[in-house]
Amino acid sequence: MTDDVGARLAVLERRWRLLVGVQFALAVALVAALVAGSTGAHLTAQSDRLTLSELTVVDAKGTVRARIGGELPDAVIDGKPVPRGGRAAGVLLYDDTGAERSGYVTFASPNRNVMLTLDNDRKQTALFAAGPEGGSALRLWYQDNAVELNVGKDGPTIHATQDKRAAFHQPPVRNPENTEMCQELRQARAKMSDAQLLEICVNRSSEAACRACLAAKK
Repeated sequence: MTDDVGARLAVLERRWRLLVGVQFALAVALVAALVAGSTGAHLTAQSDRLTLSELTVVDAKGTVRARIGGELPDAVIDGKPVPRGGRAAGVLLYDDTGAERSGYVTFASPNRNVMLTLDNDRKQTALFAAGPEGGSALRLWYQDNAVELNVGKDGPTIHATQDKRAAFHQPPVRNPENTEMCQELRQARAKMSDAQLLEICVNRSSEAACRACLAAKK
């Protein structure tokens, strides 16, 4: 009888140890699942809001491929920073060498323009821009050749440049000395020569209109 009781106790002890082991394994699995969920391995919870000043995305090599920021850094060309001309917020895209290839940004005051740009390794090759008070422009270019569609206070224009010279401009500019662009050129006279201003002007208007503007002294 004593031996029978002892055998039964041994069986119960084994069953107890097995039950404890199973419960422990289940507890460990539950904790692991909770930890994995909190670290994003199996993210199921939803967040209503995420607030941050910058989000940077890198590839497997650690190269920055995309950046979303409230105040984006200047562009870097050949290892040197190139100012954007104002504080900008938005999205930047980079190629696998880390060179900036595209941006969709809004600029702070005073210009407050919004722009979408596409770049090669060194320069912009396409630009789509809109002003805060109306007006927009689309420009495509390759080296010294470009095509631009523009609509603003001075009306709509289609302009083509070949070898840095105006090759096509329609419709003809009426009263070029009174256009908004002419006013901008005159304001820049304190810093640049008329030859430099003419070179800039023919990228946006006909050569005849540019010379008429610069010939006027006021």
